[in-house]
Amino acid sequence: MNLLLKIRGITRALRRERFFFIAPLTLGVIFIASFGAFYFENGKDTSTIRSLWDGVWWAFVTICTVGYGDKVPLSDGGKIIGIFLMISGIGLLSMLTATVASVLVEQKMKEGRGLESIKEKGHILICGWNNHTEEVIQGLLSEKKKDVQIVLINELAIDEVDILKTKFGKYDLKFLRGDFVHEEVLLRANIGKAGFAVIMADFTGSHPRERADDRTILAALAIKSLAPKVKAIAELLDGENKSHLRRANVDEIIVRGEHAGSLLASAIKSPGLSKVFSGLLSTTEGSGALRREEIPKNFVGRTFEELSVYCKSRHRSILLGFLKETKGVKVEDVLSDDASAIDIFIREKLKESKKDLFTKEDTLRVVINPESDYIIKAEDYAVLLAPAGFNGLS
Repeated sequence: MNLLLKIRGITRALRRERFFFIAPLTLGVIFIASFGAFYFENGKDTSTIRSLWDGVWWAFVTICTVGYGDKVPLSDGGKIIGIFLMISGIGLLSMLTATVASVLVEQKMKEGRGLESIKEKGHILICGWNNHTEEVIQGLLSEKKKDVQIVLINELAIDEVDILKTKFGKYDLKFLRGDFVHEEVLLRANIGKAGFAVIMADFTGSHPRERADDRTILAALAIKSLAPKVKAIAELLDGENKSHLRRANVDEIIVRGEHAGSLLASAIKSPGLSKVFSGLLSTTEGSGALRREEIPKNFVGRTFEELSVYCKSRHRSILLGFLKETKGVKVEDVLSDDASAIDIFIREKLKESKKDLFTKEDTLRVVINPESDYIIKAEDYAVLLAPAGFNGLS
């Protein structure tokens, strides 16, 4: 798919550079010379151009300056056509090769500088860059899923981007240069077709660090405006800005250093426990990891203990608890799509009441180590400590 998109991009560039005018013109000159040489040389005893195919072969060899000498015109008319072909052919062939070379070089330069538009679908968009972003990339790629397409939007220097591409060469990282708070940059990143958008506290370019959270909020608003269905995850430096991101309908908010106090306290009360937390969150290849997994349908309605035994015996995984995801209910979900008098009346009355009768936001609740007889619901997701190479519950 990516190869097809690249071919389409090169084709558009060739059309812009008039390649599809120069190429037919060159072929036209070749075939006119072929017919001319055959016309003047045909029927002569000493002629080496005795068929139309001989004329085509001679014309191609001549215009490419190969000069085998196996087919040559001997008549005056044939020689005049040869002179015409050599003079015009050098110019046309030079223009043809120069056009192709310039288009390919231009495409490569655009890719290197992050100026190309992204055509992928279902990709993971990482907006911004700081000293933790590389760890995020390693975590996403730790399971060796080469089909995961990661697109970076930031203002890193070109040499730093080249180092990243070399480091993660087998995963084909895409890079887009620009300020991710601007809608045109997000559109170039094909935000509407993205699977996830991760907004990092950005320290690149000339933007002051103290404005990092402001730019994160602006980016979240832009992303949710352009692509409401894209899952957005944002990093904040200051937890007081959480409310602003919630208004932007961000799906998950990570506050840097939010649990540092708890980790420090645990290091005092239970020495070594902080290393356990670090191990659980490690992105090192070959190590186990915390996973959110869909629960097999045949376990819905059964108990926590039954699923726990299944996870341990079949997948060598430890079931820690559940995530309960509840979708928000809006007025639009209840009323019909048409603007009937009854629907309009209900909407107006709800506005007049000024009461929040519907849940506008999706909610996510965590249940850790529930009772053994806890009944699994359809909206539950399993939280597992899974070993390396785990491929999901089945």
